[in-house]
Amino acid sequence: MTTSRSGGPAAVVTASATAAFVFYSAAVLAHADRLLARAYDQAFFEELVWNVGHGGGFLTGFTNGNFLGVHFEPILVLPALLELAWPDARLLTILNAFALAAAAPAGFLLARELLPNRPWLAAALAAPLPLWATIQQAALANFHPEAMALPAALLAGWAGIRGHSWLCWCLALVALTAKEDQAYTVLVVGLLIAAAGRRRLGLQLAGAALLYGLVVIAVVMPAIRGGVRSDVASYYGWLVTAHPIEIAGALIHPAGWLAFAILILGMSGLPLLRWRWLALALPPFIADLLSHHAIQPDLRLHYGLLLVVPIFLAGLMGARTLAGRGTRVPFIALALVALLVAALATPFAFRTEEPVLARLQACTRRLPPDAPVAADDSVSAPLAARHRLAPVALARATDFLVLDREGRQPSYVDREGRERVVSSLPAGERISICADGRFELWGPVERPVTKASP
Repeated sequence: MTTSRSGGPAAVVTASATAAFVFYSAAVLAHADRLLARAYDQAFFEELVWNVGHGGGFLTGFTNGNFLGVHFEPILVLPALLELAWPDARLLTILNAFALAAAAPAGFLLARELLPNRPWLAAALAAPLPLWATIQQAALANFHPEAMALPAALLAGWAGIRGHSWLCWCLALVALTAKEDQAYTVLVVGLLIAAAGRRRLGLQLAGAALLYGLVVIAVVMPAIRGGVRSDVASYYGWLVTAHPIEIAGALIHPAGWLAFAILILGMSGLPLLRWRWLALALPPFIADLLSHHAIQPDLRLHYGLLLVVPIFLAGLMGARTLAGRGTRVPFIALALVALLVAALATPFAFRTEEPVLARLQACTRRLPPDAPVAADDSVSAPLAARHRLAPVALARATDFLVLDREGRQPSYVDREGRERVVSSLPAGERISICADGRFELWGPVERPVTKASP
């Protein structure tokens, strides 16, 4: 393939990736200015990353014990290193946006290998990828490590088909470290590499991914938890005593199937031409449907990311089938369909709230940089770069308290516990440091140290 033939398609894909990155970054930074980022999971990950970078390990005030026992995500070391230069939750949102946008060039390289001499078709399928509705949902989620697995897994497939074995293994390892369930993504990529002609490498990669997932989930994570029940177990514990009718009801969840159909339409229906490859998206999809998490069955936020690679690969194989038959594929129409679906299914909306982040920062200026803090949900993310951040309901006597009198209280907030803490102010435990009509900063009362009697 000559440079002149591939330059135009590559430029289109690069423009798509750049546009997605700029749009996502601007949108989530605007959300941050309006204090719309939730404690779960933006503040959660910011505190966790800050602890990793400052010798505190994989610990957070939002969970008990080592976080790697809940989700095995050692890739968090990367943002921890970056945050040594800028310790701010907004850096995580930018990194998340970059990773999602990078899916376009990564997908293009892979598509070009599977569709030789069809660079415009490869570009038409890869350019809309970072704008898929599921990808938009993941961008709206602010930050989740599995976003970094997406371009790494696609590039691993490209490297494997090209015969770059060591590069393939390294990229696959990056994907695996993003989250324990990415073992499935790498397994699917290994099967693709095998089907594309690199049988030995592909099967080795698929087998290694399967072994990795089993060992991490069945051995490593339980050992890290030390017998403590995983938070994730609550999503599926209901299945133990569930009636078959209840399970059937979960499996036909309309919102989940609609999101699944939108994913297929993102590839202009091409995955339907290779239903065996499309079937590889069913195991993680069924797992989403059976979860009792409030939004996971709808594939909202980051929960649909695990389906992206299987469906994208199924679409590429479908396009390969058409190309092999000599069918003239209208690549412009494919791209327009994908973009139309992305526009109609976007979760982003115009916001009318005034930016108030600067006002919060002014009120908390006297807050010591690494003081332990208990904060309301709306103000947690900007304050999370510290060893301890907890919800107001879990405030300790030694914590500084940051309240947002006008902020929203999501359903997961312990409102009774929060009200109990707030109603006790001031009761000798804390002193008021700042109160500007919306935000309040309370500091713990310094108690004199009494010497023990000889």
